[in-house]
Amino acid sequence: MRRAPFLLLAAIVLLADQFTKYWIVHSLETDSSRELIPRVLYFTRTTNSGAAFGVFPHATYLLALTALIAALGIGIYAWRQYWPLPWSCGMGLALPLGGALGNFIDRVRLGYVIDFIEVHIGNYVWPIFNVADSCICIGVGTLVALAVKSQSQTTERQKEVGSIPS
Repeated sequence: MRRAPFLLLAAIVLLADQFTKYWIVHSLETDSSRELIPRVLYFTRTTNSGAAFGVFPHATYLLALTALIAALGIGIYAWRQYWPLPWSCGMGLALPLGGALGNFIDRVRLGYVIDFIEVHIGNYVWPIFNVADSCICIGVGTLVALAVKSQSQTTERQKEVGSIPS
């Protein structure tokens, strides 16, 4: 992935996050819900002044600073890499960059994050989240998977050349 598609993907995530939050604010009252897939998927508009899953309630500005530092860190790290990046690595960095910026904007502008996606799996109700949260999780999951795969390949190569015992 080259720099332009990397930046474009991060921008698409940011715009999709902000658009869906704008749409939900104009479609549902706070704490109201609309069922999309019976007993599975709902749009439930809520606000979150804390971190994921309601951890650190009312830590909005600390979390805004954390999101800004994360976005800057990802941006600086990505910019200093040799380009083009492997597509999966570029995606793994661009998704959380756009997501962190989306939640940062909410925290600075509103003092909280707008969440609205509610998923039920049997009797379990997943904490309500948004597009930015999804992209952060997918991006970080991609990076973890790449790191595990890379470590596995390194270990296999070391075994082949006899540098570590089998």
